[in-house]
Amino acid sequence: DKVGEGASSQRDDDESCLEAGALVLSDGGLCCIDEFDKMGNEKQVLLEAMEQQTVSVAKAGIVCTLSSRVSILAAANPAGGHYDRGKTVAENIKMPVGLLSRFDLVAMCGVSHVDFLLMDVPNDEADRMISEHIM
Repeated sequence: DKVGEGASSQRDDDESCLEAGALVLSDGGLCCIDEFDKMGNEKQVLLEAMEQQTVSVAKAGIVCTLSSRVSILAAANPAGGHYDRGKTVAENIKMPVGLLSRFDLVAMCGVSHVDFLLMDVPNDEADRMISEHIM
């Protein structure tokens, strides 16, 4: 099994053990996740961690609950590389609405249930000026 965000079971000779994932290792701190839009089923682990502050494991005969009292900062790209104003944030980044609602801040264009809205309107001239200033 791969470790990912939760935990994975590892078999060494005749013994099984757990290897902590990013959420468990970040217990009491911050877990930063890049390319969130490219995650698969691992997103379900996040839902439990954000709701219950735990990660449940039932693998290789090991059943346990691990602490994941963690703040999550996730970065995602919209499908197709551009935000579609005709779709919701959840549709644009392919995130289940139940999981999206667990985030306190979503800095993106468009839905009414987001607590904070940050607009990035494409502007070639302004983008050029900002990039020249940074460089």
